Amino acid sequence: MIKFLLIILAIAAFHSFLYSQSLSDTSRVLLRFNEPMSRDGIFETNNYKIVQDDLTEMTILKVGVVPGDTAVVLFVNKFSANATYKVIVTNLKDKSGNTINRDYNSFSFTSKRQN
Repeated sequence: MIKFLLIILAIAAFHSFLYSQSLSDTSRVLLRFNEPMSRDGIFETNNYKIVQDDLTEMTILKVGVVPGDTAVVLFVNKFSANATYKVIVTNLKDKSGNTINRDYNSFSFTSKRQN
């Protein structure tokens, strides 16, 4: 099963999970996995959800895969300054065929202050 976490690292030898995220600017979210991911469904925007703390769902415009298949970049509309968001990933598998674990398929983050 694929697990992912933002800050807490609970590494299991045979489980995959997202182990970090970063915001390089206000229009992209980088999601890193600890296992190479299958390309099946990885580009489908409906496998990812980003919800603002006021329950507004963000539109994911497209998904890019980083070489090595251990990370994806979600391209989204601009984030609101200093807002909290929750990312949820579903229906993805690693290259071994393990499905993402629903116990570890979401995390929250706060956007950076805009200058």
